[in-house]
Amino acid sequence: MDQDAQKMMMELQKTQQNLQAVTQQAEETQNELNGVKKALEELENAEGQVYKSVGQLLVERDRDDLEEELSEQKEDLELRLKGLERKEEKLGQKMKENQEKFSQNFQG
Repeated sequence: MDQDAQKMMMELQKTQQNLQAVTQQAEETQNELNGVKKALEELENAEGQVYKSVGQLLVERDRDDLEEELSEQKEDLELRLKGLERKEEKLGQKMKENQEKFSQNFQG
């Protein structure tokens, strides 16, 4: 394999690794977002005092403050997820383009 082919293969591998990392981050962010949405849902249905886990302790919290905190966290996670999804899409397109270039240049 000549130097150009090796360079293209390395670029393909690098793009694939980046895509895998971004995909994993997106999955983790989605899981965290699902947890926050579930907490907000439970907070709506909860009666009486509400508590937040802080390390190994449960600390009493004001319902409105906790709801605001969770809502802000939800918004942040949604923005992060959108950014990761855009990055994932761009890397997927780059991967496809690099694979096509490689196929055209070195297998044709």
